[in-house]
Amino acid sequence: MSATPPSRIEWLSDLVHLEITLWNRIDASLREKHDLPLAFFWPLYVLDHSRDGSLRVGEVARALGLTVGGTSKIVDRIENAGLLRREPDAADRRASRVVLTDEGRRKLGAASETYETEMTAVLDAALSADQQRRMHSLVKRLLDATGAGKPA
Repeated sequence: MSATPPSRIEWLSDLVHLEITLWNRIDASLREKHDLPLAFFWPLYVLDHSRDGSLRVGEVARALGLTVGGTSKIVDRIENAGLLRREPDAADRRASRVVLTDEGRRKLGAASETYETEMTAVLDAALSADQQRRMHSLVKRLLDATGAGKPA
């Protein structure tokens, strides 16, 4: 006899509450220590982990699960902060690609350490390393099942 799963409403509510709590904690720490909102961190991170260090705005949008319009606006703000720049796309003269500036790369490196420290403090206080691996695997499985897994 198996136990009844938790209420799907409560389950999702708890998951969303966890995501908001983690977002707010990491955002506050990145702003305080690096003057970098978490909303800037993710596009920088995606660019830094791209195959050749540059992406079109649409590719950044797909990687983040955002609209192209919303991504274009955040890219504009990050560009105005001097953390990335647009360059012509050699394959398509009508398009541009976004790349990190040296300042963007430096700030991302320092912010990544802070991000890791914050997540380590939360995760290690509640879960063993094996539990963390299993939880990550389950979250990835759920994302894949919804079609929202990481794009190739």
